[in-house]
Amino acid sequence: MDDYLNLLPERSRYRPATGDGRPAAVMLMVAPDHCMLIERSRNAPNHAGQIGLPGGRAEDHDLDLWDTARRETMEEVHVHLDRNHDHLRMPATMTGSGHHVHPFLVQMPRLPAHRPDRHEVENILLYPTNYLLDLQRYKLVAQERGLVETPWNGYHIWGTTARIMFLAAHILNQH
Repeated sequence: MDDYLNLLPERSRYRPATGDGRPAAVMLMVAPDHCMLIERSRNAPNHAGQIGLPGGRAEDHDLDLWDTARRETMEEVHVHLDRNHDHLRMPATMTGSGHHVHPFLVQMPRLPAHRPDRHEVENILLYPTNYLLDLQRYKLVAQERGLVETPWNGYHIWGTTARIMFLAAHILNQH
């Protein structure tokens, strides 16, 4: 899994998770034309209005972090993926709030039917896959914190979400 970090021109852009941290998991679903991002609800207690990936904190009843990503994706965008669905577990990355986020990359022929949970998600954003794969769209804005950003359609995609997208672009460009 950490071998994927060798694809990056600078490992520091990813901010690998080290030490203790609260576990969380997110899912990056990618189809040939679009991938799915979310705009968090403006009333959300955490990350209000930010652009992110479906996901959240691990709970005691989750079997593992893949289960966390699947549960949170179902809760936030009403997409159910079977436990045996093909996925690639990417290296965990650290957030400024002390979470170790474990991303799962899921490639699919098309994005499944979806709808936002209005308590947690303001909008579901269909981000063009060709933008995801274009490495020139990602800018490193703070080397010491591994802060990466990529603007799109008036949205500011940054931090953990942009780091995960940046590494996913490297992985997908290798295949």
